[in-house]
Amino acid sequence: MKLTYDDYLQIVEDYKKIGGKATARKWLINYSHVKRIIVKYRNNCLYPHSNRKNLYSPEFKLKLVKAYIRGEGSFEELANRFGVCGHTSILYWYHIYQSKGEEGLRNMKKAGRPRKVEVNDNKNKVNLDSLLSSDKEEYTKEEIKALKEELLRLRCHEEFSKKFEALAQDYLRKKTNK
Repeated sequence: MKLTYDDYLQIVEDYKKIGGKATARKWLINYSHVKRIIVKYRNNCLYPHSNRKNLYSPEFKLKLVKAYIRGEGSFEELANRFGVCGHTSILYWYHIYQSKGEEGLRNMKKAGRPRKVEVNDNKNKVNLDSLLSSDKEEYTKEEIKALKEELLRLRCHEEFSKKFEALAQDYLRKKTNK
């Protein structure tokens, strides 16, 4: 049975009212699972992961990895003790530490897609409309580059339009022949 976030909250309420073993019987789950839910609730880790994003310092990650190596607890025990929302995070840090050492933990890249960097180069932008309507005989390098880019864009657009028109006509011809 897959439990939702609301189910977890109800399990916590039942645990407070009727105890752990009765809650486990009521929800038809293992008592150890109820205990894990309660520990996550106490560590504020019960929230859906999409709403919560923890950023841990490299020193904190290193501290947890070294604690695991010294045998101070399992990944899950350390996660519960230090308030890390998932023991798999510590496991991941441990693997990085094993393969790349302390420097690997210090230079970890942020997870996810990199941000799109927008460049505001409006000062160097060439206004193509005014450039095309002017009767200039001499152009700067930036203006020539802008004109070449516009010419290439227009050629690509024309090529695309021709291919699209051919595909549309081919589609219609096949459709009418059936």
